[in-house]
Amino acid sequence: MTSRWKQREFKRQSTWRQSLLFNSLLLILPIMAARIIIGAYTSDIATDPLSQEARMETLQEIESSFRGLSGTETIARDVWARKIESTLAERDFSAARGYLLAAPYMLNRQDAQAVLAAAEAEQSGTQDQRLTRAALLFLPDAVRARYERAITPPRLAMTVPVATDEAEPETASENTEEAAAETPPQAETTPENAQTVDPFNSRKAFRMLGDPKDLTRRSERWLAGENIDSLELRLSALGLIKQAEERDESIAFANAASVLRAAHRSGRLNERFSDYLISRIEAAVPEQELRTNLAAVFEPVLTTRERSDALLTAYSATINEEGLGRLNRDLTIVARLVELTGTSGALTLVEQASTPEDMRRALLITEAGGERSVALARELGPSVLGLAQIGAQWTRLLVFQVMGLMGLGMALIWTTMSVFTQAETVRVRSR
Repeated sequence: MTSRWKQREFKRQSTWRQSLLFNSLLLILPIMAARIIIGAYTSDIATDPLSQEARMETLQEIESSFRGLSGTETIARDVWARKIESTLAERDFSAARGYLLAAPYMLNRQDAQAVLAAAEAEQSGTQDQRLTRAALLFLPDAVRARYERAITPPRLAMTVPVATDEAEPETASENTEEAAAETPPQAETTPENAQTVDPFNSRKAFRMLGDPKDLTRRSERWLAGENIDSLELRLSALGLIKQAEERDESIAFANAASVLRAAHRSGRLNERFSDYLISRIEAAVPEQELRTNLAAVFEPVLTTRERSDALLTAYSATINEEGLGRLNRDLTIVARLVELTGTSGALTLVEQASTPEDMRRALLITEAGGERSVALARELGPSVLGLAQIGAQWTRLLVFQVMGLMGLGMALIWTTMSVFTQAETVRVRSR
């Protein structure tokens, strides 16, 4: 009798331990699974825009989205033409070109086939340029004429007014920044190329950074306590410093800094992304240290040129190289958006993002669809980022993590079966 009681008690103790192990595994598994998923899909290597598979899957999503915008086949061409007309009225030329490139998806089947056939008949230009010229043939005459007038403006002699005081240059630069962001580069036209010129062939971005003299004036006012945005100051300084290096990557950095400065000034950045950008800028150029360095620049009496040079030196001395490296990774994405869609297109895409992961999604969509992404951003807003078919790049660490997760899952299954088996054993022996 005593031995049977001890045997039953031993079984119950073993069941208690297994129950504890079961509950522990039940808590650990979802936490570990969540960490693996977050790490796999939000790391720097998660979204690879250069992956052909990711591009093809994303392009399919883009095509499907455009087909859903055109309505029935009987009104598809009218809907498509009205959208292009609307973008021309707003001078959003990147989006207008995006709709033209989307013609095979937005028009009915017969028109779509005709557009593709006309593009194949073209002899010159890239595939997108041939498709754009072919799609123009299917626009109403008035819209097509308006598009051609917009992209081939007459050459006008322009005079730049001379500033009469120190406040005017800054005002002029501020007023022209937003206008430049919406205006495409104007190509020189002649009677021979007036019908075939493609203003989107050149991707040289407008610079909205100002010049060292303008930076000096605004820095002095900032130190004096005036309401000058320090983020814009630091972005301008970084852009000017990089621009002076005259390397390809430095020019790309300056273009990206110019776009972000314009987006911040015009209030087009998402609040969450703006906070993220402020933290990146602060890590690259600490504000308090910058104040100390700039204060020393304005103490001695210097000429305007000497003060501007000393100011850029002070900004350079404040830069934290580690923080600048992290900021450079973000600006590399923006620079690529500028290269693919122009300044106004990049602004449209950047304003949809709220996190760095969103920026990588925007890059993938743009790599897959080009300026079609700008047109979709107008239609879908931030939801356009959901079209990016991101994937996880398998690394040795990720493989080991998944293997560990599978091992925990097997342990959970074994513990569950063991608990039920032990419970049945205790129940049988207690009878």
